[in-house]
Amino acid sequence: MRQPINSKIHGAIDYAAGSSLLAASQVPGVRGRFLGRALLAAGLGHLAYSVLTDYEFGLLKRIPYKVHLVLDVGGASGLGAILLARGSRFEKAVGCAAAATEFVAVALSDPNGGQQSNQKAVTVNRPLDEVRRFFADSQNVEAFTNGSSWTGDFELRTAPGGRGTEIYARASGDVLRRAKQLLEAHEIPIASASPHGRRGPISALLPTLDTGSRS
Repeated sequence: MRQPINSKIHGAIDYAAGSSLLAASQVPGVRGRFLGRALLAAGLGHLAYSVLTDYEFGLLKRIPYKVHLVLDVGGASGLGAILLARGSRFEKAVGCAAAATEFVAVALSDPNGGQQSNQKAVTVNRPLDEVRRFFADSQNVEAFTNGSSWTGDFELRTAPGGRGTEIYARASGDVLRRAKQLLEAHEIPIASASPHGRRGPISALLPTLDTGSRS
């Protein structure tokens, strides 16, 4: 089955779900009761690990997206089980509905984030904060895109083993290579002047592409 929900859509659902649980916990007749406390704990937990998730809406990006999906299933199962065990008939129904909704969202979510087939990636030997500042500068973006298609949709991740930063973007490999060159060497190498021997009378009339490097 095709899983149409990518990580960006799932992130929006996460914050909507967490906020809805918090709001529901404060409804008169629910607030202060067992159901209200259960919904409050579930909402706070959901928002907390969403903030820590490594996806578009994550702020601290400490939890891998696949682990986040496991937490979604665990949280929904826990809420449903607690309300089924201790709740009234109404509370049991609320627990089942909340758990079922979460299960459906996880089942329709691509565990790879739905981005892999559309993205290219490159690793640069620079800290993540420096790379983020680089992309925030429009002059830098103009320099490495060089008129190529650039949506501005990219993701930064700390490379394993302290090897710098991984850049994921919907862009051609050439665009990402030029960004890497600017970040690491502060210039984009192009054909440089080199000895070419005697040129014939015809080739001497042709323009040369040996223009050095552009920084």
